[in-house]
Amino acid sequence: MYTKKNVFLAIFSFLILAILILFGTYYYTLNKQKTLLDSIYDSANTSILKLTENSLSNKTNTTLSIALALVKDYNLHKLMSTQEYDKFDYKDISEQMKNNTKFKNIWIQIIDKEGNSIYRSWTDKKGDNLLFRKDLKKFIDDKKISTSISVGLYSMTIKARAPIIDEENNFLGALEIISHFNSIAYDLRENKIDTVVITDKKYKEMLKLPFTKMFIDDYYVVNENVNKELVTYLEKNKLEKYLKIDNYIIENDYLISKYDLYNDKNERLGYILNFMKLDDIDIRIVKSFKVQIIMISAIALIVIFFSFLIYLYTSYLRQLKIQENKKESILNSQQNIIVITGGNEIIDANQRLYDFFSDTKDLISFKNKYRCICSAFIDMQDDTYIIEKYYNGKNWAEYVLANPDKNFRVALKNMQENIRHFSIKCSRVKGEEFIIATFTDITQEIEQIEANKEKDRILFQQSKIAAIADTLKNIAHQWRQPLSVISTITSGMKLQKELNILDDNEFNLSCDGIINNTNKLSMTIENFTNFFNSDDKTTRFSLIEALENTKKFMDSILEKNSIQCQLIYDNDIILNCNKNDFSQAILNILDNSIHALINIQNVEDRVILIEFKNNILQIKDSGKGIDENIISKILEPYFTTKHQAFGVGLGLYIVNELFVKNLGYKIDIQNVTFDYKNKNYSGLNFIIDFN
Repeated sequence: MYTKKNVFLAIFSFLILAILILFGTYYYTLNKQKTLLDSIYDSANTSILKLTENSLSNKTNTTLSIALALVKDYNLHKLMSTQEYDKFDYKDISEQMKNNTKFKNIWIQIIDKEGNSIYRSWTDKKGDNLLFRKDLKKFIDDKKISTSISVGLYSMTIKARAPIIDEENNFLGALEIISHFNSIAYDLRENKIDTVVITDKKYKEMLKLPFTKMFIDDYYVVNENVNKELVTYLEKNKLEKYLKIDNYIIENDYLISKYDLYNDKNERLGYILNFMKLDDIDIRIVKSFKVQIIMISAIALIVIFFSFLIYLYTSYLRQLKIQENKKESILNSQQNIIVITGGNEIIDANQRLYDFFSDTKDLISFKNKYRCICSAFIDMQDDTYIIEKYYNGKNWAEYVLANPDKNFRVALKNMQENIRHFSIKCSRVKGEEFIIATFTDITQEIEQIEANKEKDRILFQQSKIAAIADTLKNIAHQWRQPLSVISTITSGMKLQKELNILDDNEFNLSCDGIINNTNKLSMTIENFTNFFNSDDKTTRFSLIEALENTKKFMDSILEKNSIQCQLIYDNDIILNCNKNDFSQAILNILDNSIHALINIQNVEDRVILIEFKNNILQIKDSGKGIDENIISKILEPYFTTKHQAFGVGLGLYIVNELFVKNLGYKIDIQNVTFDYKNKNYSGLNFIIDFN
């Protein structure tokens, strides 16, 4: 008791310390990881905003450079002076920049000194006044080189303007280069940042000819190369939520930040929403920190664990001798043979083993002679009997242990060379490697089972003989008509011969009639022979064909008793079993239904309906059903209470043996009501599920 108490205290102390270390490590790691991640995400967000700002600045400067280069064109000044506006053609320049630079949508616009658009490289539309744009109105007034971001008829764009001045220093108009946000989005995507550029909703009415034709609610999507999945995501999650971001948010495995776009009057024009996947953010420092903490915790736990093991081992050594003595006493007190084994070699056993194998006296002598009890297992050519072999990689003991629901047996010869049968059960003590196998002598039960099997075989034969007797009556009924015809024909021939009026034609016709009816008699015998063929071979055959043959075999009995029988099916299956046994089983079911229907006074109400649908066979009759109190017993062997539907009961026992025990299908018997030819009937439904 003292030692158990010490072991318990050691285990309890170890668990408490381990829990404290694990929880302390967990919460410390969690808080530190959050701090590190926040720092990393702040840095990533700062970098995203800086990249966005630099890309926007580079795009603005590039746009201005293009404007300054093109405004120096002498031909431009000449056409402006002569007002030959129809001769402007900058489409080729835009196309060359599209094909040879990353700027895919550079537009060129020329504006006269009154603010009218006199040329657009991207459209034939011209002549409209643009002074509604504040940036352009300011330029017309100041006549100074300028850049701006503004919203116009087509989109929100980056614009650079340079004045067109003639040789006399007269202001003729402006050349404006318009660039889009697509290249900015490309630049950011190279840094693994997806971008959605949108205008403020107040500009929706101004956008008469939207370039991308994409809107999220009232917000226009500016960049044509936007990730469509992000557009859908923003629509689904309400865009305005993301326009209120102060710094950044972490959502759906993205770091999402916002960059505001303003004009030179500090009026908000739109937003750049940047999405960066968390997987693309370097968090190696966090992982490294977690590994370090886990290693420190693991070392602490290992030190504590080994201290616990040293204490526990010393306690174990003191208790080992006591436990061995107790185990031996418990084993020897059992009446069954108990073996402790690993499956391939015996570890220990009780005295009952040495009493059975009387040529051994202890564990050492047994191992020297047999090594393992499995060496003495006899192969009974039966899967329920375990032998010394591997079952799917498991030895015999492991296999029995893995299948606790199966009733395994073994056969052993005692020293008198008598075979003894044992049931075997295996168990394992929690935490132990060895298996405890218990062998219980069931020889008497096995002998009784064999006796019952012989009795069942005799019952089966009796049932089959009874069916044959009924069938002989059926044959007698089928023979009467052809025999009667043969008798009538021969009598007629004899009379015609006596009267000397039997001509050759009449003689031939009479002989043909006799031969045809003789063939009918022969076919009846052939059908009978085939139906009750003694061949026990398993064959593959059609279920529907077997049902039709059985129904055909019963036709004369059905006709004699005025019973309507119909077979209905929507498919067919192939069975693999003894065809004669199957036909006998179906014959037994039909025979029970016929017995029930004979008692129905109104012959028009005698119905048997055979249905096969969805691989389920149902045989219904209109025999009024049976008492619910005995419906659960009718498949039991030796149930012999005579009943309106089931006679002495042997027939359905044979049915159950075939379909359930031999073939593994399901059987159900129910009292039901059913419709047949627009009339309602009640009776018994025999169901065989072939699924």
